[in-house]
Amino acid sequence: MNFNTLKYVVAVAKEHNFTKAARSLYVSQPTLSQNIQALEAKLGTPLFDRKSYPIMPTYAGKLYIEFAQQVLLSESQINRKISNVVSNPRPRIRIGISPSKSVLLMPELIRTLLEEYPDCIISIEDSKDENGLFTMLGNNEIDVMIGSPIHNTIQYKSQFLTNELLVLATPKAFDFPGKNDAPKQKNFRKIRMKQLEGFPFIILPSSTFLGETLRLLCEKEEFSPLYSIECSNVQTSYNMAKQGLGITLVTELMAVKDACNDCLDYYILQSNTPQQEIAIITNNDSVMTQPVQRFIELFRENFLQTIN
Repeated sequence: MNFNTLKYVVAVAKEHNFTKAARSLYVSQPTLSQNIQALEAKLGTPLFDRKSYPIMPTYAGKLYIEFAQQVLLSESQINRKISNVVSNPRPRIRIGISPSKSVLLMPELIRTLLEEYPDCIISIEDSKDENGLFTMLGNNEIDVMIGSPIHNTIQYKSQFLTNELLVLATPKAFDFPGKNDAPKQKNFRKIRMKQLEGFPFIILPSSTFLGETLRLLCEKEEFSPLYSIECSNVQTSYNMAKQGLGITLVTELMAVKDACNDCLDYYILQSNTPQQEIAIITNNDSVMTQPVQRFIELFRENFLQTIN
């Protein structure tokens, strides 16, 4: 197949004139005419009615012109794709996310993403320092982050997902007052924080959202949490709770993902259940590649399906 000949045929069909077609392609008119005549001889039929004015394609010519246009379009598309591969041989996705959500969600999402984009390189910045992740996003060191919505709409774009409940993970052996009478809502039973007074807690530092929230919940019920263990990582405090060492505050995602474990019961509060806003945040100045767009779609679908 001669791509030049295909271009000659399409040009004549467009210009309805051999001389104008040759001029548009910067070739001589004899060269263009001889190529088309050779093609017609090979096909055994004329592609253009040269007796008409302006020159019009024959029925066979119309079929061949449609074929030629499709081939030339395909050639253009593959050339563009190859050019992109040459300039950026392996696309990269850089994701900022909290360690707990990374552990619970990313393996499954990354597997799906790599099935669709096998040449992609995926970098995961799993950090509990949300301010640090915002800085990285602003400096284009990551492409997308999962965190609290931000109101700086000039630099960032926040796609709100949902309000995620915060849940009390309590060892099943802890027999606190009113435990068996706790009403149920959604996936969890409802209690008052006061019912847990006197039982050991596992707490996170007050500098963290979960740590500060737990202290405030106890303060509202006019008691201080009794604790011997303080962890900097919610996944660690959660595993400690599984060992029966105390009560800890975890995210709804953690509770739902591990709802079948036989070590813990999960509770929300009867009133003013604490929540945290979850959003997908990108930099307004960055280019959104197709793999990044697909990651956002997958994360949204997986996260909402899991907690709902």
